[in-house]
Amino acid sequence: MNLELTDKVVVVTGASRGIGRAIALGMASEGARVVAVARDKAALDKLAGEARDRSKREAVAIGADLSRLSEVERVVDEVRRACGRIDVLVNNAGAIRGGGFLEIPDAQWLDDWSLKLMGYIRMARAVFPLMKAQGGGRIVNVVGAAARNPTATYLAGGAANAALVNFTKGLADLGAECGVLVTAVSPAATRTERWDQLMEQQAKAAGKTVDEIRAASQAPYKLGRIATPEDIADVVCFLASARASFITGICITVDGGATRGVYA
Repeated sequence: MNLELTDKVVVVTGASRGIGRAIALGMASEGARVVAVARDKAALDKLAGEARDRSKREAVAIGADLSRLSEVERVVDEVRRACGRIDVLVNNAGAIRGGGFLEIPDAQWLDDWSLKLMGYIRMARAVFPLMKAQGGGRIVNVVGAAARNPTATYLAGGAANAALVNFTKGLADLGAECGVLVTAVSPAATRTERWDQLMEQQAKAAGKTVDEIRAASQAPYKLGRIATPEDIADVVCFLASARASFITGICITVDGGATRGVYA
């Protein structure tokens, strides 16, 4: 299947590791011109080299802290000057910390939401006019499954992700008027460093061992495993492609059948 992503300029935030890294490399394998954004510039430089090898095209690494509006604006300006356009934005940056509700200080809520929630909103707001002017584009938000699965030890993450599902649907309505398709991909547990850290945080908050929390977290997965970063990347690449030209305003759950509701 030809996804028609060849030479498309694809910006992936949170690209230095985990799901973001897999998305960037997946896009490169489809021939896209990847722009990788994260705080860890050294990791991004390594990723950019791998992306060039796969795509046979230039790849750009931009180190930035997307919790700050000025940095969001700088990134989009650099991409515009370097590449001339932005065809796809994949919002993936941000890892909200878990913990007990009464123990999490106000500053932690604000810090985590500044990157995950406001970072997505600001990036979309910055690229939207460019996509509108060029006749269309794609915005794909990576939104955790906690949006639909409240957990007392992850309220900050659940609330932010639920807000991003709402934001995705509302922005899709606006984008439909000018050919900007907006979707979300909602991964459940995914085998990354971030997942291991979250298991440790939730175990501490719940007063249980990491093995107990990990076993309980994996139990709902009927396929006998949690997701790999590549599982998520494949869906993101499809939604960003020409093969998904009539898909907007939805959030696709990628969880191996773990969600028990009829509507995922």
